[in-house]
Amino acid sequence: AREVRRMLELAAGPGGTAPKAQIPGYRVAGKTGTAHKLEGGTYANKYIASFVGFAPVSDPRYIVAVMIDEPSNGMHYGGQVAAPVFSDIMNATLRATGVAPDAAMPPLQMARVSVPVKGVP
Repeated sequence: AREVRRMLELAAGPGGTAPKAQIPGYRVAGKTGTAHKLEGGTYANKYIASFVGFAPVSDPRYIVAVMIDEPSNGMHYGGQVAAPVFSDIMNATLRATGVAPDAAMPPLQMARVSVPVKGVP
């Protein structure tokens, strides 16, 4: 079970098939799916995109399954279409129910900005 959890977390990570499933402060894991639909016995140019995931990985509390029938935004892969919906739903659920984060937040990036001030050389 530990190995499967690790693999599913990799799928939702930066180099996986569903990096759009990530939630800042939480470790998430899941599996993408893309199904080509049949129409009249042949494959149509229609799809079902899916993502099923859970969080937080360290102590799973919730599972969310997202299926999008015939996505119309020009993309049809589960990681592109369903994973962001999972992220929004899971993020709202974790925060609304007070589940503590289990991952470090991404560091803030600082930038030096030069702003001209009138009358100062």
